[in-house]
Amino acid sequence: MKSSVKRASRTARTVQVKKAASKSVAAPKRVRATVARAVEGAARGAKAAAKVVERAKSRVVKAVTKKKARAASSRAARGRRADPGAVLERLSKAIERPHVELAFGDPWQLLIAVILSAQSTDRRVNQVTPDVFERWPTPGALASADPAEVETVIKSTGFFRNKTKAIQGASAMLEARFEGRVPRSMDEMLELPGVARKTANVVLGSAHGIASGIVIDTHAARVSQRLGLTVETDPQKIERDLCELFPQSEWIRISHRLVLHGRYVCTARAPACSSCPLNELCPARLEPSLGEWTERAVRETTEMEARAAGFTRV
Repeated sequence: MKSSVKRASRTARTVQVKKAASKSVAAPKRVRATVARAVEGAARGAKAAAKVVERAKSRVVKAVTKKKARAASSRAARGRRADPGAVLERLSKAIERPHVELAFGDPWQLLIAVILSAQSTDRRVNQVTPDVFERWPTPGALASADPAEVETVIKSTGFFRNKTKAIQGASAMLEARFEGRVPRSMDEMLELPGVARKTANVVLGSAHGIASGIVIDTHAARVSQRLGLTVETDPQKIERDLCELFPQSEWIRISHRLVLHGRYVCTARAPACSSCPLNELCPARLEPSLGEWTERAVRETTEMEARAAGFTRV
């Protein structure tokens, strides 16, 4: 009897030992499988990270290459200048209806729109000014408006506090000194708060048809520098150089043409050199031209005509 009990006990212990042994063998397998999956995942992550790094490196290399190309082009362009007469001929063909891309109904509205366009876009300003002119339809109304309300209306154009002071100050001076009318001379325009030569040239040229100078913004400056028409960086000095190169009868039109061409063709980061009608004239071109310049000019005309709708005044 005792022997049977002992045998049964040994058998039970054997079964328990086998079960424990099987568990001890299975546990490392699960661990190994988990580790393997983790290693595989890490490897995939490392490959993905490597691809991201490679793409980033590629973008950096491309950016550096473009920057070096532009720098080399600028160095090569120094001392060379596009023929002003040829520039005028080709831009006149490419942009037949030059215009300011600000919506306005009278000189005062244009003055307000140009002041608001500083550090903003014409499109944004054109979205804001209808509300401005509906609420305050005259210089006197805007001058006497609650500044906080004006700030709220023009806020999306940026720098709204300074711009509010400028447009209300300019409107107040128009009422006090000029019977609510926008002056027709550069000296008087420059007396208005928020008005410098660029603003004055835009208003005098586009609203009054007075060729007081050439408008120099970032686009016009960039195009002029790339064409070698000026080596200056100060807007007034650039304007002086351009006024010497182009006849006064063309100052208003060449102002808009330089701005539009720089805004849509001769852009800062990726100028469309191959399709530019000024390609052969430009000492800073980065690519050879495609087709005849007249064909390229026609293509630019087609694009500009769509943008000119509703804006053409000169």
